Amino acid sequence: MMDEGFDQRVGPPEVLDASGAAEYRAPGIATVLIAFATGFALAALLGGAGVFLFQDSLAALFFLAEVGLLGGVVAYLAASGRRVAEDLRAGPVPTATYPLAVKLGIALLLANFAATALLGPPIRDIEFVAATESAAERIVLTVTIALAAPVIEEALFRGLLQGALEARLRPWLAIALAAMPFALLHGPLPAIFFFFWSLPVGWVTWRTGSIRPGVVVHALNNMVGLIGLLTAGSLEAESVERGAGAMMLAVAVLVLAALWAVRLCRRIGLVAGATAINR
Repeated sequence: MMDEGFDQRVGPPEVLDASGAAEYRAPGIATVLIAFATGFALAALLGGAGVFLFQDSLAALFFLAEVGLLGGVVAYLAASGRRVAEDLRAGPVPTATYPLAVKLGIALLLANFAATALLGPPIRDIEFVAATESAAERIVLTVTIALAAPVIEEALFRGLLQGALEARLRPWLAIALAAMPFALLHGPLPAIFFFFWSLPVGWVTWRTGSIRPGVVVHALNNMVGLIGLLTAGSLEAESVERGAGAMMLAVAVLVLAALWAVRLCRRIGLVAGATAINR
């Protein structure tokens, strides 16, 4: 007969926090990869079904793909017994963080405008938005780009992926590695800009432990960008004049926006640090 004090659990004992609950542990890289694979599979499945249901509606197909991606990831994590909200880092942040996140969003918007002046207009995005002709399609597109996409992409890339990498690597390396697939998701040509755009958002997510500030930044950029695309109409890259003076101004704006973003990141870090000390 076993001694009553013998721990009969298989595997390492759970680590408990001060409240007696099991301590949270970040998911493994294999878990993250399988979760993403499940998400992409569901996105493809819903996209295929959307072709029959909505025919040529690119806005509807984009919405279904985004929802399928998140749905597959969440379903796999939940089925694996994971704490989904903690894996996606959806927890609250200090209220003082949100105004700073808005300012960071404006700084990155200025960087985006400057990069557009230097690299040329996003012709592919303009063509995609121009293909949505009906009011219903534009409503779906607005909801997807301005609301759904920021939440879903921040949860998956800065929440799940970066969180798993942070548990195993130095924070700066985790931020950079998580930024790579996010950047490539936007296409090979804009990938370099979106990689650097992602770095301050990833840093803020690491310092606050939450994707919420990043969602604010992301949503603001997407919303303003969508408004610009909706009003741009038909545009060719060759039709945009970029003289030497305009290029110098764009470089100056890009540098100033980057410096402002760094300052805002530091302030958000101070707010997060002060909140952690006061707990």
